[in-house]
Amino acid sequence: MTFVQIATLSFMQGFTELLPISSSGYMIIAAWVLGWDPPSAAFDATVHLGSLLALVLFFRRDWMLILRTLRRSRTIPLGGDDDLMSMQTLERHRRIGDMRRRLSIRMSMPSINLLKAVGLGSLPAIAIGAALYPLLTSETMRAPGVAAGMFIVTGGALLLGHHFTNLRLTGKDRRTRSKVIEYTDALIVGFAQAAALIPGISRSAVTITAALTRGMPLVVAVRFSYLLSVPVIAIASIVSFVQILASPSESLPDLDELGIGFAISFVASYIAINLFMWLVRRMGTLTLWPFAVFTAATGAIVLAVVYGG
Repeated sequence: MTFVQIATLSFMQGFTELLPISSSGYMIIAAWVLGWDPPSAAFDATVHLGSLLALVLFFRRDWMLILRTLRRSRTIPLGGDDDLMSMQTLERHRRIGDMRRRLSIRMSMPSINLLKAVGLGSLPAIAIGAALYPLLTSETMRAPGVAAGMFIVTGGALLLGHHFTNLRLTGKDRRTRSKVIEYTDALIVGFAQAAALIPGISRSAVTITAALTRGMPLVVAVRFSYLLSVPVIAIASIVSFVQILASPSESLPDLDELGIGFAISFVASYIAINLFMWLVRRMGTLTLWPFAVFTAATGAIVLAVVYGG
């Protein structure tokens, strides 16, 4: 690959991986539009490791507390309604109500329980990904039309998440008054994460929406979605490298190419996660619908081009 291809694809993957707009879908469509060959498996695994490093670095305090559970369980604050929306945004949209009561709820849970929830929530994607690996990596599944159609699914999921954050903000959804992340919640969000194995379905979009439907505050849903992605990205990258090394027909790209891709993906992912968490805390319920409209519109345009001649 040329430097322009490396920089473009690695930045696109890194930036979209941690936003609710599907990195796999945009990689497929970008390569199709520009007439480039799809990136190699080694390059794809390397840029995902860049995103993984950004995730671990951003949530380093959470992971340090979780890892210390081997010695002693601690309580991890996850956030709550006081992070959901700024006062100015609430006032602007006239959703004040009993503001003090609504903004006083915070969630926390023992770190050992959070570790178990992350582990349990990772199982569906790992199991389904292993069982359906040939299908999920086939040319049929990686066609631009499939990715575009799944973009529309992603947009619908984000609109559903927007609906549930509105219910919560207006006080119509009261399930979260004393709710923590339960193992049933983790499993349901985990199956949503498994759906994102299909190119074009955003992992963060469907996991955040699934968490919101279970009554989690938006900030908690986003944090749990990001924490849940770490084991899956790590295992998928390791498996990819093992398969590459075990296959005599698979040629490794230059180390310089992999290093540049890793660095650009890491920087792009770290920017994206900071941007999205800032938007969630600043805009609250208004965060999701622009991504929903953008993703669904992109899918519709690509479908029109692919099947419209």
